[in-house]
Amino acid sequence: MAMPAATDFDKLSHVVQPGGAYLDMRIHDSLAAVEPAWRELEARGVFTPYQRFDWIKAYLDADFSPHEQIAVMMLSEGQRPIAILPFEIVSRLGVRVAQIIGMPISNGDGLVFDPDYADVLSVETLAKCLADLPADIVNFHCVASQVGAMSNPLAALGGSPAPDNFYINELIPGDAPYIEHSLPHKRRTNIRRSQRRLEEGFGAVELRRAATEAEVDEILSVFLDQRSRRFEQMGVENIFAGPAFRRFFRTLAIAGLGDPRPAISLHGLYAGDQIVATSIGTYGPHHYSQYINSTDYGEASRYSLMGVTLSLLVDKLRADGITGFDMGLGDFDYKTDWTHQETVFDIIVPVSVKGRLAAPILRSARAAKRNIKQTPALWRAARAVQATLTGFRAKARKAKESTR
Repeated sequence: MAMPAATDFDKLSHVVQPGGAYLDMRIHDSLAAVEPAWRELEARGVFTPYQRFDWIKAYLDADFSPHEQIAVMMLSEGQRPIAILPFEIVSRLGVRVAQIIGMPISNGDGLVFDPDYADVLSVETLAKCLADLPADIVNFHCVASQVGAMSNPLAALGGSPAPDNFYINELIPGDAPYIEHSLPHKRRTNIRRSQRRLEEGFGAVELRRAATEAEVDEILSVFLDQRSRRFEQMGVENIFAGPAFRRFFRTLAIAGLGDPRPAISLHGLYAGDQIVATSIGTYGPHHYSQYINSTDYGEASRYSLMGVTLSLLVDKLRADGITGFDMGLGDFDYKTDWTHQETVFDIIVPVSVKGRLAAPILRSARAAKRNIKQTPALWRAARAVQATLTGFRAKARKAKESTR
């Protein structure tokens, strides 16, 4: 895909710091213009997996948002880049909204920044920079208070709890299996029993990361089949079956073959020759984020497939030097075996008169969504309505296809 057309807002300004020093702040209208600096900053910087260059570029190349403007903000001290925030400018009811590129499919917004300059990225500095964006509102979703061991500079802007909670944990180094010191006895026993019975019924159990293009295609095919069945049971449309996600996953997985920290890795839980579960994840410098997973719907579904998958995956990650692990957004009971719940925040920064008028509406909408998601009765009702609408759409598609 060709990148979105260049615009006329590429600009340079200076942000004055206490003591009279200043930072250069430039807004670029293409990824190509900032790629060398971005990759250099990644090599020494702090960032979540969802703001790395390869993830962002693949998102745009997959046509998730083909007509949006790009506004990549870079702060530098002299020739040294110290922070990058990649925005796209979208229009919502006549309001120009700046959001982090890839936000609709990510597990949290952030920036790429040099930890040696964290104190420079103050609320005042960030506010001055955001005011230069060609937008009415800057809208950050699901901002965590920490990125690894560092405070997230964006969190200081303030905000309100996001609709979904985030699930994250530190991985403790060591040779003993993770489940030995982290899971209750009953859960450990269930995982071991499941693995043993899988081996008895299907053959040797092994978690393998795709190492060839053929294995990428095999694991993706199984994932899509398993996920489609699961979503059908839930009455949810399978967004991962669409062409954008297929292209996104496959491109990044193939590009990352052999890379110890790829932008996308595909793991399959093999029982004999059968893939009974999958895990798709992405890496930061010392962090792994499980993006999405799937499990078998046949005979193997009698066992704790995700428990076995995660027990093997987490130990592989620990052996590879990964010290942080998350299971993304969304409240599911099984996540609490492996991670703990954290509140993340939505941050809405108006930067124009129109933005100041629209900001309360956006905040209210997100607050209402959180109330629904965090109230079990309301969430069950919402899911029931969603399932009904999904069913109507599926029937309409089948009816349309039958008339062709």
